[in-house]
Amino acid sequence: RTRTKKKSNGNDRLSPWERRWENNQIGWHINEIHDSLYHHGNAIVPGFSPQVKPSLEKTDEDVDTTNTANACSTAETAPDDNAVAENNEVGVRVFVPLCGKTLDMAFLANERGVKEVVGIDGIRKALVEFTNEHPSLEIQALEKKSKDDKFEYFQGTKITLVQGDYFDLLNYGSSHSHIGTFDAIYDRASIVAIQPTLRQQYVQILGQLIQPGGTILLSTLDRRTGDENVRKAGPPFSVDELEVQKLFGNQSWVESITKVREVDELSERFKSQGLTSMFGLTFIIRVKE
Repeated sequence: RTRTKKKSNGNDRLSPWERRWENNQIGWHINEIHDSLYHHGNAIVPGFSPQVKPSLEKTDEDVDTTNTANACSTAETAPDDNAVAENNEVGVRVFVPLCGKTLDMAFLANERGVKEVVGIDGIRKALVEFTNEHPSLEIQALEKKSKDDKFEYFQGTKITLVQGDYFDLLNYGSSHSHIGTFDAIYDRASIVAIQPTLRQQYVQILGQLIQPGGTILLSTLDRRTGDENVRKAGPPFSVDELEVQKLFGNQSWVESITKVREVDELSERFKSQGLTSMFGLTFIIRVKE
């Protein structure tokens, strides 16, 4: 008898990440907002001025990250392609690609200058855990429009989470996005998570999602010196300043690229693998009007 394989949540690109989440191998996740957002959030959010650096929201009950029924009760049906963008409140819409369960999204959703945060991730478990860990955002799963819908939506207070493949966001290569367009994009090291061969396509999709006059806050890692094989390894892959200039500098919609932060991020883990220097880089990318 042929054995039926366990249903995978995604395609070949997402399968390795699905295994990591299932085994809780998420060493990239931190229980506080990322330094790049804390220090440079004013580039993408009007009136951004954090007084304290927040950490994981505390609740009276233990978090059950395996019970998706409790985490994601069904609310309304999924929005039309651009319905997520229909909002008359004042503020900016911020897109967070490959968001995982980063606390950065909760922090942004609570900022007065933010109208809506939209995060996408291919792994449902990541979004369910985020939902459980931030009950004050009142996130609920939305019913799919059809069984053939490539995306699942979760909606809460000033936040929408999308479960699906980032590279499916545009309809068959057109410029029409499933989630509307954005005033700002916050790439918290998601570009270092994808295969280098997909970077050009990744950036092109960003260009379709960002509005004229918008801003991208980009965080990368630079495996600068050490064993050559380790420097080329990943994820996280090395995306140095030259690569950022190469990827974004030739885009017709980019106005300017500015490196605003460089910090030493050489941990014992990477040192033991053969790296002698590694840096975290932050860039502000301005989009033409």
